Amino acid sequence: MFKSVLATEISSFLDMRFHTMSKKTYEYDVYTMTFVDKYLFENCQSKILTEDIINSLICSFYGSSKTVMNKVAIIRSFVKHLNTAGNQSFLPHSPKVKSNYIPYIYSDKEMEQIFYYADNLPVKSPSRAHPYLSVMMPMLLRILYGCGTRLEETLSLQRKDIDFRKNTIFLKTAKFSKERLIPVHETLSNILKRYCLRIGIMDKPDEFLFPSQISGQHFSRRQALTWFDTILKSANIAQDEDGKKKRGACIHSLRHVFVINSMLQLEKLGHSVDVNDLLLPTYLGHQCLIDTDKYMRFSGLNHPEFEKNFNDFTNGIIPKLEVHYHEE
Repeated sequence: MFKSVLATEISSFLDMRFHTMSKKTYEYDVYTMTFVDKYLFENCQSKILTEDIINSLICSFYGSSKTVMNKVAIIRSFVKHLNTAGNQSFLPHSPKVKSNYIPYIYSDKEMEQIFYYADNLPVKSPSRAHPYLSVMMPMLLRILYGCGTRLEETLSLQRKDIDFRKNTIFLKTAKFSKERLIPVHETLSNILKRYCLRIGIMDKPDEFLFPSQISGQHFSRRQALTWFDTILKSANIAQDEDGKKKRGACIHSLRHVFVINSMLQLEKLGHSVDVNDLLLPTYLGHQCLIDTDKYMRFSGLNHPEFEKNFNDFTNGIIPKLEVHYHEE
């Protein structure tokens, strides 16, 4: 099956993987090592895999950064297998994955539709639904949109986490254990105050902001997602993903909209990009700037004005190239 100088070692390595890995993992190992064997057969005559050979091999891999990382992980395991057998070869570093993720960004018109259908939620069985559902979903979406919070940390909020005097929200059940105090616009704070009075929790500090019908629990993530899906369908907003890189419309997209809007507001106020880089990651509870960078990626499909501004800014800086290619 294998033809390279390391054919025996590759067979031995795959035999070991067959007995220790899942069927799916093993099949991917065979696929990758078949490619490696072919490369070595054409480019290497030594059983010692040097740094140059390993790096050249890795450079021949194609696919996304995650795909390359997975293939390099197999190469690392193979090299360790060789080294254990006394064949001292170069062990490459694991490459970092570069995210190609492109979030869905709601247009202003889509946001108007989302809030309209949230405020007029089509409940098929009112007698069985949550008694406060008609006000809970509109409030939940306004916090997600106006504050850029994550769904889980928002659902976990209690009445005592809201300071109406200072217009702040304390997020204590946060991802990466990053507790933080975030400001709330006065308009949203007033809506939130009326909401607390409406559901009767203004003087109950330990009550959840979004209570479940089950005592002592908050409205579940699954319930929130189900009702948001209903809202998107009513608004005729497609949830299908556009390929593997671009995510379809979802509730988390509201957080991305918040980041985009925040950046625009900060720029209008004259804040430099450096200041934005410091403010947003802290506010969002991100561990590093790279996490925030992912939130700045979006398609210009729903926001042609953003794309136009970028094109105007880069006019004359980025050359236009005519690339000739043949369809495969």
